[in-house]
Amino acid sequence: MTGRGPRRRFGADETGSIGPLVAVLLTVLCGCAGLGIDLGQVYLEKRRVQSAVDFAALAAARADHSLAAASRSLLDNGYRAPAALSVAAGTYVADRAVPAAGRFTPAGQAPNATRVRMSSAVRTAFTRIVGGPASFTVSGDATALRADLASFGLGSRLAGFDAGIANALLSRLLGTTVSFTILDYRALASLRVDALAFLRGAAPRLGLQAGTYDDVLKTSLRIADVMALIGQASEPGSAGAASRSSLNALTAMLSGAGASIRLAGLLTAGELGTSPVSQTGQALWVNALDMITGAAFLANSANQVSLDLGAALPGLAGARITLRIGEAWRTSGFAGVGGTLSTAQQRLLVELWLPGPLALINLYLPVYVELAPARAVLTKVACPWNAVGERSVSLAVTTGVAFLAIGQPPSGALALGAPRPVLAPATILQAPLVAVTGSSAVQLGSTNQSLTFSDDDIRAGRVKTVSTNMIGASLTASLLTNLDLQVNGLALPGLLDLRGAVAAALSAATAPIDTVLLSVLAVAGVTLGSADVAVTGTRCGGAVLVQ
Repeated sequence: MTGRGPRRRFGADETGSIGPLVAVLLTVLCGCAGLGIDLGQVYLEKRRVQSAVDFAALAAARADHSLAAASRSLLDNGYRAPAALSVAAGTYVADRAVPAAGRFTPAGQAPNATRVRMSSAVRTAFTRIVGGPASFTVSGDATALRADLASFGLGSRLAGFDAGIANALLSRLLGTTVSFTILDYRALASLRVDALAFLRGAAPRLGLQAGTYDDVLKTSLRIADVMALIGQASEPGSAGAASRSSLNALTAMLSGAGASIRLAGLLTAGELGTSPVSQTGQALWVNALDMITGAAFLANSANQVSLDLGAALPGLAGARITLRIGEAWRTSGFAGVGGTLSTAQQRLLVELWLPGPLALINLYLPVYVELAPARAVLTKVACPWNAVGERSVSLAVTTGVAFLAIGQPPSGALALGAPRPVLAPATILQAPLVAVTGSSAVQLGSTNQSLTFSDDDIRAGRVKTVSTNMIGASLTASLLTNLDLQVNGLALPGLLDLRGAVAAALSAATAPIDTVLLSVLAVAGVTLGSADVAVTGTRCGGAVLVQ
């Protein structure tokens, strides 16, 4: 029995049975660890490829969809010879209604985006030992939209108006006495103001130490502060001492003014609106005179403005202007292709008193004017990456439809947005025994035209005008041609042709009447029957990832 004991004990001993199990488990764990390392390498390479492709797409988009630019970008990021690389120019439509996969269309007549695709192989270290693939292929693709931006203004006039009427209107709007000369107005019209510097200067006055340009635009600022900031943000040396003196005088006049204006009604930063207000860069130029007149109208945007010019105009016995203007956008800010800008709708009534026949009684002539918005659309920004001096900007401009009439509008006719009022015949001459009434209307159609601004045009701030072909040299003459005069009451046949005498008196006053009409509209920043457009700057070479 003692001889069988050791064998029995050996057969019952299980202390070494864990060894094979550990060996098997270690083999599995090492395989999993190796697989994990390989998959980690694949995931890391996928991230690196996608980052490299993003940079390559941005570089290609900035360089007019250049394959060479994409290759250089990939080389800078460590990819000397990608397994597969494709660069395709196409058209990207930023429309949420279109599925993301369908927003980019390869080719097209005017490509605005670049798609870059690349693949790269990752060699495995452990997976191939256990029979897996020797390498994995990872790929990445990115689409970048070329973001060439331009800023443009619509409706600005270079002080082509009567200084006396401009002074009277601005004095009424600002609640002070403005006595600028025509030279002062021309100096202000030539003074350029950096709108972004203006907003940066406004931020601390509003208590905004941080934020975006749009945050500043959402606030209101006292009109006296607006005038002071215009001077601070103006371009050094862009105008002479006359403009500085005029600005300083206007700021001093308004030092006690409490009226505030909403900055978003005066300016816009466009695509840069979401940028931090501390960010500096290329200036966004606007016209100082446009800002001053725009601020004056905004200060009274809720009111109907009435101005009595008295008998200050040669050829007229008196004049009174009543108008209401919508918010006028003076500049687009930096915008991409498709950006739009519109002038404000305006309605005004110009009441004129003229010396009558035989100088016995004055004639009364009410002229009603209604302007629909003119519109400019940015259609193309060409910024060759290798020839900056060859940049150009194209705009599609539509002049607003204008309606002029001689007639008496009903009360409340100047309210914006209301249907066009029905005008009663105007009583042009009223005497004890006789009255002469008349009515006339002229409808000016719209005109569409494409304008292209060269690099020289942009640098010089050159203004181009689109005019309707349905307006003659004289606005008043156009109205008087269609004027229907009626004599009511006692007639004097053979003694006095009252109808002819009234028509002759009105015709003699066409020049001063035109002066009043055009000057008031020019101060408001529009021109009857035409649209003035200027491109004020570009930001070239930008690109953003869209997919």
